[in-house]
Amino acid sequence: MIGAVVLGCCGLTGVVALVGGDDPASTSAKKVAPTAAAAPVVPSLLPTTAAAPTTAAPTVSVVPTTPAAPPKPTTVVMPNLVGINAAVAQDKLERLGLTNVQLGSQDENDTIVILAANWTVTKQSHKKGTRVALDELVVLTCTKQR
Repeated sequence: MIGAVVLGCCGLTGVVALVGGDDPASTSAKKVAPTAAAAPVVPSLLPTTAAAPTTAAPTVSVVPTTPAAPPKPTTVVMPNLVGINAAVAQDKLERLGLTNVQLGSQDENDTIVILAANWTVTKQSHKKGTRVALDELVVLTCTKQR
């Protein structure tokens, strides 16, 4: 029975080839070609190296901590400026952080202080040692007389 099935399959292939107009030799060549293309896989003789497993370290963001700047003072201690050059006195007050310093004249003939370097402080609006706000008005009375 097995022989009949094998013979039937082979005969069936021949009949299909005849009906299809193909030559049985070319049909068998067509069937062999696909199996020839699927050649067995030959293992490579070259040594293979497995990729090393990667372990990524957790990323840690480091923010540099700088000490907080001390808060800026809102007041300063008034120095004694009487008797010194008006330009030097004005510079000292500006270095302390005072922003509203005005120079006034006590002279009858020279009523406006134009060039502070030519004047000398005779009075100050705030006494020495008092606390003065940085934006408070400070008036230095000056004389041009020698």
